[in-house]
Amino acid sequence: MRRNVFLLLKMTLGFIIGMLLASLLKLPYFYTAGVIAVLSFEQTRKASIEASIKRILGSVIALALSSLLFYVFSFDAWVLFLFVILFIPLSFAFKIDKGIIVSLVLVSQIYLEKDIQYALNAFYILMIGIGVAYVLNLYMPKNHRLQSEIKDIDNNINGLIQDIAHQNEVSFLIIDAMLEQTYNHIKLEVENVNLPLVTKWLKYMDMRKEQVSILKRIHAILIAIDFIEEKQIILDFLTQFDQKIGEDNYAIELTKRLDALFEYFKQTSLPENRELFEKRAQLYYVLLEIDQFLNLKLMYHQSI
Repeated sequence: MRRNVFLLLKMTLGFIIGMLLASLLKLPYFYTAGVIAVLSFEQTRKASIEASIKRILGSVIALALSSLLFYVFSFDAWVLFLFVILFIPLSFAFKIDKGIIVSLVLVSQIYLEKDIQYALNAFYILMIGIGVAYVLNLYMPKNHRLQSEIKDIDNNINGLIQDIAHQNEVSFLIIDAMLEQTYNHIKLEVENVNLPLVTKWLKYMDMRKEQVSILKRIHAILIAIDFIEEKQIILDFLTQFDQKIGEDNYAIELTKRLDALFEYFKQTSLPENRELFEKRAQLYYVLLEIDQFLNLKLMYHQSI
């Protein structure tokens, strides 16, 4: 919401500044500079720059093509229609269709004035509008809630592990939504500012997404297996994850405990029948999944 309000304010300011600058330079159709400034704003700095480049390329092609057609065939309406028929497919072919509306507005100056010299005026108008938007886009508000969102994700994952450990009803709907929302927020930050902290958060979210996928597999296996001693041992081990899901590297300590659990499984006697053997095999796979869960956290800390 704060980002959207800020964007609306910049659009308003951009329109006023763009129009006033063009007016002070005594450029005809100065109102258009404000409109172009408004159209040049996007949610992120990166998106704004990419859209502006496409608008400049599209407008240069449009002004050159229309000037040529008007010079050769005169300023009749059918020539304007011919220009539109040629320009719009060209814009899509060169993937600069974001500039179609601006280009058509600029070309209208040439047509209405019946003078191809107005192509230069249209270009000045274009550069003022885009230039104003670029300057205002140099500042983008930072999302100060990201750290809090990441903490909420950690707490939710901690709660999921404890629900699995205590065999409570488990739903991954909330954590999936939280991961998606925060991941998108971080991507916006990446497009606005290139800070090491943002890159670190992005890696953190990738790690948590993979861990949640592992928890889904662990949960599916554990609820399908009837009670046996080895299952209870794993559930008890999962309770040790409580308050150890966070940015600190708790994985080192938990990995040591997991290694002891692997050793226990290796030293216990073989199952007496096929059914127990299959259950033990599935539970051993759960241990491997927990190991991967912890390794993801260890690798994250090694990468930052």
